[in-house]
Amino acid sequence: MRQVDGIFFDLGGTLLWEIKDASFQDAAKKELHALVRPNSDPETFYNQITTRFAIYKSWAVNTRREVRDEILWGLFLLPECDPAWIKANCHQLSYLFRRTKGRRETAAHGVEVVQELKKRGYRLGIISNLIGEDYEVKQWLRKENLEDAFETIVISSVCGLRKPGDAIYRLACDDMGIEPKRCASIGDNLDNDIPGALIAGIGINILYHSPEGKHLIPITDANRPDYEIRDFRELTQIFA
Repeated sequence: MRQVDGIFFDLGGTLLWEIKDASFQDAAKKELHALVRPNSDPETFYNQITTRFAIYKSWAVNTRREVRDEILWGLFLLPECDPAWIKANCHQLSYLFRRTKGRRETAAHGVEVVQELKKRGYRLGIISNLIGEDYEVKQWLRKENLEDAFETIVISSVCGLRKPGDAIYRLACDDMGIEPKRCASIGDNLDNDIPGALIAGIGINILYHSPEGKHLIPITDANRPDYEIRDFRELTQIFA
């Protein structure tokens, strides 16, 4: 195996699974509606937000860019709202909107594997396409006692860059001071998590077969992983 000093993890679908839960999602929708437009029809309000978000997502994917919460809500999702109110509430809005899609659970054996790799001397980081800046990430790290596990956390809505572009990988490597060829990347999405990493020169790329199933497309030279895993514990064998 090629020499590896740094290991980058994706979040959504990799370290964090999205679990569909109707009651959880409905509660988040009600809370979001009550915060923004309590006198309107809840279903109409939510449909409007999701339609606007689809337009934003198309822009983000095509440009390989991401925006901070204040711009997301003030420009794309709630442009009719007072900018001062948006500024004060944008992080909570993103947090609630993400919860309308499902609750997040840490991947099975994810914490123990991260802790073991850290113990073995690997320098760890996170690279994630995520709206909500780092509000949710900090909560999760605190909950799982992983606040000291990751040396760098590169979130698309903070840095403005997005996978599958290669720039976000280069930024993370620069943050760690490690050459891309001496880094590994683990992700669940063949479209998002492999092509940019290959272009950036990441030395080892690993596809995690997540329960979310975002890897169900043909493997080509542009997205070919070096390893495929179905259990996080396999990483302790790859990075012995």
